[in-house]
Amino acid sequence: MGLKKMGKGGKGVTGTRRAARIDRSAKGAHAVPGPSRAGGFRAGATTQCESGRRWAGRLVAVGLIFVSLVLSWHALAKVDFLYPVWYSALGIEDHVSHYGARNRQGRHDFVLTEPAEHRRLFGAIVEGIHGRGTPLDQLVYRDRDGIVLGSFLRADEVGHLRDVAALVEKLLIAGWSITAVTVILVLLHGRRGVCPPTLVRAMLGYGILVVLAGAVVGLVGPQEVFDGLHEWIFASGHPWFFYYEDSLMTTVMKAPDIFGAIAATWLVLHLIVYALLLAGLRLLANIPKFRHPAEQS
Repeated sequence: MGLKKMGKGGKGVTGTRRAARIDRSAKGAHAVPGPSRAGGFRAGATTQCESGRRWAGRLVAVGLIFVSLVLSWHALAKVDFLYPVWYSALGIEDHVSHYGARNRQGRHDFVLTEPAEHRRLFGAIVEGIHGRGTPLDQLVYRDRDGIVLGSFLRADEVGHLRDVAALVEKLLIAGWSITAVTVILVLLHGRRGVCPPTLVRAMLGYGILVVLAGAVVGLVGPQEVFDGLHEWIFASGHPWFFYYEDSLMTTVMKAPDIFGAIAATWLVLHLIVYALLLAGLRLLANIPKFRHPAEQS
């Protein structure tokens, strides 16, 4: 009565069970958790990720921003930055009719050109700034019967587009270089386990930066930002501003309106491509051979 049942060696049964439970708990505390049912990482794996590999994952996520910028730029360039869409949306045909007849460089006959010719000329400019197609100084405009009416670009315009081509080339080289570094990071980092940020966290952080940048542009003024960038980027003495009455190029583009439309389209496509790349990287992180040994079940 009042005495515990004794086991072998005089140890109480209750004490033995308690010790067994403690021993099992201690073993469980050292166990490495595997992936959760939701497909993500459990607490132990998250700790591993944050302690050793989160910065590499963030670098890859930042690199993917530039990768998506390059890919989305090339995708839009393939379709002339959706010029046919903006041609209708911005009323460029009426714009050409109005200012073509008022051209002060003796090119009033540009009003005889057709919308298809305007699209061809814009496409030729896109090709030219990418170092392809007909040389810019050899572009001509034709009437509806295909008869050549005159040279499309003046010398200052050709010089400006060549400056743009040089800028595009440098930016694309930088973009592809960052792309190569990002791919190398993924391959090297994959040997130790890929640990990118979550899609929601990455898009939220990047979205905040985009909104802040947009707010700055809104406060300063889009036209002021556009002019300021041109003055900063292009060398002094290199004309970059052309009046509609003097420039068929500016008239066909309806600049700078079309640049705003293209920039917005590029931003949207860039964000979509970035989200897809980041989601792909997250899927890659769940492939066993790309996961850290501590995170494999």
